[in-house]
Amino acid sequence: MAFPTPLALFLPLAFAVSDAVPRFNIEPTCKGGLDSPGLNERYSRCISEEQDARKKLESNWSRYPAGDRANCARSAGMGSGSYVELLTCLEMDADARQLKFK
Repeated sequence: MAFPTPLALFLPLAFAVSDAVPRFNIEPTCKGGLDSPGLNERYSRCISEEQDARKKLESNWSRYPAGDRANCARSAGMGSGSYVELLTCLEMDADARQLKFK
């Protein structure tokens, strides 16, 4: 009986992840376990930044290469997940790609 190679096991995940912007639970990311004065303001700002990043991702998702989407979604999804982290990863990959061609 032949067993699939490790890469073959991850291919369905890579394609599934890259089809649409992943869904993250941003509340734990924004709460960050902090319990101090100003928490409500920081929490609200964080939620707003995460929502803004998700909107930008939704409008530009198909413009990013599928490999970048899959890799960045995996990285940004570790822990509770962050759209800001996902967007930053994709933008850094795009910037790095442009530098290679200059």
